[in-house]
Amino acid sequence: MFKHLHHIGVVYKDISKISKFIKDLYDIDFKIEEVTVPVNTVIRELTDPLRIKMAHATIANTEIELFEPLDDKSIYSEYLKEVPEGGIHHIGVLVENIEEHTKKWDSMGIKRIISGVPPYKFVYYDTREMFGYVTELLEMEPPSSTST
Repeated sequence: MFKHLHHIGVVYKDISKISKFIKDLYDIDFKIEEVTVPVNTVIRELTDPLRIKMAHATIANTEIELFEPLDDKSIYSEYLKEVPEGGIHHIGVLVENIEEHTKKWDSMGIKRIISGVPPYKFVYYDTREMFGYVTELLEMEPPSSTST
């Protein structure tokens, strides 16, 4: 079951510039950080961890994620080669039981592009021909409970 739209992933060459513009226009604040995300990938030789600058902002229950690749070895740098001005790269939907969803999507012949290595549970599917963007399935780990 899909829980809800979790985020919109947008890729730009300079997210500092874009986040300032969005702040001035919409009064939305972004938290910017540099991150490295280990991944599994099935596209070309892009197996290095994602080295990216990310900016986050939340509107209602949807997160806006801005991505800026920090090298030329990621799906985001590949996207900017195809769409130099940047734009919406993916839509992320929060799911329960990601394994169940990936079995269904795989059986439908939808190609996996990349997935997170634990503890990240996400899979990018190539839905560009269907929707014009990549679809990300994302499962958040439930908070660990401690017994006293």
